[in-house]
Amino acid sequence: MERTSRWLTTAVTMVLAVSVTGTPTTTSAQTPVDLSAWQAQSYPVISGFLPGKWTVAADHNSVTQSVNGQPTMYASDFMAQGTEVTGKIRVNGNPWDDDFIGFALGYNIGDIANPAANYLLVDWKRETQSGDSKEYPTTAKKGLAVSRVTGIPMADEFWGHIDFAGHTGGGLEELARGLTLGNTGWSPNTWYSFRFVFLPDLLEVFVDDVKQVSVSGAFSNGSMAFYNYSQEGVTYSAFTVRQVSTVPEPSTVLLLATGLLATVFVARRRRAN
Repeated sequence: MERTSRWLTTAVTMVLAVSVTGTPTTTSAQTPVDLSAWQAQSYPVISGFLPGKWTVAADHNSVTQSVNGQPTMYASDFMAQGTEVTGKIRVNGNPWDDDFIGFALGYNIGDIANPAANYLLVDWKRETQSGDSKEYPTTAKKGLAVSRVTGIPMADEFWGHIDFAGHTGGGLEELARGLTLGNTGWSPNTWYSFRFVFLPDLLEVFVDDVKQVSVSGAFSNGSMAFYNYSQEGVTYSAFTVRQVSTVPEPSTVLLLATGLLATVFVARRRRAN
């Protein structure tokens, strides 16, 4: 009986020591982000669309993008995987404009010209709108979405979340749309609170404490970036970051325990014989 008890204790200990992907769990306190250490980058300029202009506030707690132009990034000085990031976003004034605001995760400095770029884009369009290109016609749908960006997409591919067969340099693949905001645009002069949990195999996006998106897959590491496309007057404010890890799901632990105890039982039967 005593030997059996030792076997069971060892088996349970082995199960609890197994590391599997499960529920994200924070492992450190929230730390305010100094936005002055981030870096601005924009995709190549085309006629009528200038690069973004990012202006950091004196307290380094907020940044405003003020140009209606090409897809533009403001990339963090920390790696985003294994973190929970929170903050607020608002489009100031200009009620006539209705284009893209958002974020990128797994973005690396230089990805605007990197044929091997591979990152996630979380963007939010206020209204549905057709593009101007006759060669690559596409439509930007209103609402919140997550897409995978590869290579160096054209502006039209950012616009329509698409990878055109006629353009082999890169493109976008839409992975998911928001639970309640997938077909709902943002409103001007309104603060929205965002929270991101980003792991090597999971991205969760919360807006005003509602989980809008949960996407699983194999994701590249890189920075977090603020993102605008054809939208001016966008302020990002009060961002924090902290580390997260995962704990096993109860069902996973139960399956592991059952399998391990069965192995122990068979081994003991063989030893007894």
